[in-house]
Amino acid sequence: MKNLFLVVLLFGSVQLLQADDILKNSDFTDGALNWHGDGRSPADLKPADALDTSAPNYGDKGLIIVLKPRNWTKIVQEFKSDTATVHLNISYQLAPNTVFSTKEEDYKNVPNKIDFNGWLPFNGKVGSWMVMLSDFAKERIFYNSVESSANPTAPQNFSCSYNSLIPEDEKTLCLAFPPGTGAVILLHVSLEK
Repeated sequence: MKNLFLVVLLFGSVQLLQADDILKNSDFTDGALNWHGDGRSPADLKPADALDTSAPNYGDKGLIIVLKPRNWTKIVQEFKSDTATVHLNISYQLAPNTVFSTKEEDYKNVPNKIDFNGWLPFNGKVGSWMVMLSDFAKERIFYNSVESSANPTAPQNFSCSYNSLIPEDEKTLCLAFPPGTGAVILLHVSLEK
């Protein structure tokens, strides 16, 4: 009986070790540290005057991506993994009154719109934002469109898996947001083995 308990305990420990997060600062407790691009911490966006009610209140957690009316915004983190498969998990919510562009031309040739000009053109889905994982060693990019639920200000989740990556080569995770108004609040972004 003790041996069975030890086997179960060991197996559970190995599973936990395999679920290590590859990204740094995936819960944004250190603001935008390790993330490059347009992300801002809630503290960066708080009004200097606490009585100022004209400024949006984005809460006190996560990384805020304030949308631009005519240009895409993005955040990026480079990473290495010792496995060929990674699992992406994103928790986010939209600030009240957030609206993505509905113009089809805003979603054509997304790599060019986010200055990833080395990639062949591909289009995004109108009204959604995008996740891109670049594997430069294989000269491949994986991408997904992320659509918000019917209740966009409620916390939402997106997850997917990427296979056939070359272990130990540098890769890039990019979250890209189309033109619009309002903001996306990223609560957690993790890549697990």
